[in-house]
Amino acid sequence: MTDVRGETRGDQVGLLEEYKLEELNESRRSILSRSSSDETLLPISGSSDIIPVKAAHTRDFSAKTLLTLLQAYALAFFVGLIPSFLRRSQETKKLHPTAYLDGLRGVAAFMVFIHHTILDWYPALSRGYGSSTPQNSHFFLQLPLIRIVYSGRGMVSVFFVISGYVLSYKAIRLMRAAQYPALLDSLASSVFRRGMRLFLPITASTFISMLLSYWGWYIRDPQGHNSIPPRKGDFWSQVKDWWHHVVLLWNPLVNVDGRALYSPPYDGHLWTIPIEYHGSIIAFLALLCVAKMRPWLRLCALTGFSVYSLWATHWDIFLFLTGALLCDVHFARDSIPMPSFLAKIPALGRLIAAEAALFAIALFATHLLCYPDELASVTPSYRTIVSITPHSMSSAGLGQRFWLAVGATLLVAVMDISPLLQAPFTTPIAQYLGRISFALYIVHGPVLYTLGMKMLYAAKPIWDGEGARGKFFLAAVGAWIVDLIVSVYAADVFWRAFDASSVRFAGWGCGEGVGEGVRFGKLEMGVVWMGSVEVTVCYM
Repeated sequence: MTDVRGETRGDQVGLLEEYKLEELNESRRSILSRSSSDETLLPISGSSDIIPVKAAHTRDFSAKTLLTLLQAYALAFFVGLIPSFLRRSQETKKLHPTAYLDGLRGVAAFMVFIHHTILDWYPALSRGYGSSTPQNSHFFLQLPLIRIVYSGRGMVSVFFVISGYVLSYKAIRLMRAAQYPALLDSLASSVFRRGMRLFLPITASTFISMLLSYWGWYIRDPQGHNSIPPRKGDFWSQVKDWWHHVVLLWNPLVNVDGRALYSPPYDGHLWTIPIEYHGSIIAFLALLCVAKMRPWLRLCALTGFSVYSLWATHWDIFLFLTGALLCDVHFARDSIPMPSFLAKIPALGRLIAAEAALFAIALFATHLLCYPDELASVTPSYRTIVSITPHSMSSAGLGQRFWLAVGATLLVAVMDISPLLQAPFTTPIAQYLGRISFALYIVHGPVLYTLGMKMLYAAKPIWDGEGARGKFFLAAVGAWIVDLIVSVYAADVFWRAFDASSVRFAGWGCGEGVGEGVRFGKLEMGVVWMGSVEVTVCYM
């Protein structure tokens, strides 16, 4: 899976990259400004995300200096292993206008984690409520709306709408201000950064998966639904096989088709990443195409592009283009005057009526996002939906994707209007999940198919004993808690060590002012980021 970004950082996945780059640069500037040129080694000052570890300026490369540098790196490594949520934040960060989308992305990534965990333990939950025998289709969690907590496929559709929205945010803002040179710079920067932003982190994660596979830690799930990395006879054969598949993932010219999904062997959940990149580039191209259109004509063009994509069964492209359309509508709303008949209604009455209507639409969207993975055509409350699926989608076997796309679009559309619906996703826990969303999506697979499978196979004999269901349920809950703790911790470290670093590297590559190292008059030995720890050593 999907980032979870106006000039965005990703996707699937986290924060808007425009804001993220500014935060990283500001943190670096503040760290450097707090220290004089003769500062001694290793002053540690905590913040929510960054801990500076600074060595003195010196003119020699003595053994003492090298030892000092090694100590700094060692401390950076161990401090970087401390989860960010255990550090006390000394400053309150102002939420940006689309912060709720970060939170929504984070919650969606968490639901994808639940999806991949729960269906390994209870495969019958993939069916709709009442679709088959009572033993397999009358679980509480199978009920519509309730099953949203593990509707992973629906959450992937939400990822793509969010990506389309945030990728377009800055570009559309510049279009409406007629700042076309800045718009061109923005689009050029976004196109350049997008590939590195998506593929650098998964190169690191699949390398780790390659090591786990070589060590024999991967275990196939009992149903055999999930792919696990191949295990080769020797280490270099394993590395070559991994590299072969990394090159396939990175290839920008490969035919990416949301109708025939490619499952990378070193993490099958990463099938979304080539689609994310493909959809992003098409969204950028669409924005370039409509850049100088009149606002009303641009809305019509984006609507036409989106509808055509869905008619042509490209549900994935539809989601990205719809995200761009919703972003344009977001800016257009401010210029639309209120109808005279609404102006006569008291403000409180208008607010209550509007929020009630938006909440009802959100419930319907959630119902669509709960579309069962199996037996939807015989599931009460979904049979009718299946019967009215457009023929082009149903004949291609994409009926579920169609309704998930509609549900994701409706959900993001109403949330963009309703402060009440946005509120749960601007809470600290939702914002934290948003920050680690891309990392959580990347790391949870290796955790589930190593540690998670060991716990599942250890619990399987319980099923045949007395009081099997209750004991097996307790075992499943316990395993889920362990998987959650390990996955969140791994995601937190991975986010700081690789995710944020990829943002900085991509920004440096297109001259965004991050990560500068060599300057006239002195050599600054970089700003080396190890997780959330900054190690700076300057030689004058």
